[in-house]
Amino acid sequence: MKNKKTIAALTAVVIGFGSLALGANAWAKGKFMGGERMVNRVTKMLSLDEGQVESLKALQAEVQETRETMSGGDQGMMGNMTELLSAESFDQQRALDLINARVAALQANAPDLVNAAAVFFDGLSEEQKAQLTEKMEKMNERRSERGNRG
Repeated sequence: MKNKKTIAALTAVVIGFGSLALGANAWAKGKFMGGERMVNRVTKMLSLDEGQVESLKALQAEVQETRETMSGGDQGMMGNMTELLSAESFDQQRALDLINARVAALQANAPDLVNAAAVFFDGLSEEQKAQLTEKMEKMNERRSERGNRG
């Protein structure tokens, strides 16, 4: 029974790392909506004024900085995963170190990220907040329909 739990846990870690690696790879190739495109779409959707656009750009910059900090060093997450998976045996300590490094990076950037989010969200009107909430709910529904939880 313990062996099955170990295999299940290891499988979950590998799948988790694989998902992170693929996500990081897709982000690096520009397949996620980010940066200027995201700012333009949100600006249009919510009819943001200049001050709100600047707050959104600051938030986007913080998100980007956090992602870059969490990217996994010189090799990037994909390189680290390839190294782990190609080894003779899966280096559990190295895997934990990679996870802990990402968590530490997120924790280090969290105050600035939360502050930028607060400035942007607090600067929205009630109508804009309602529009944004509605849009987010629709996105969550689509994700749930496709089987993506989160």
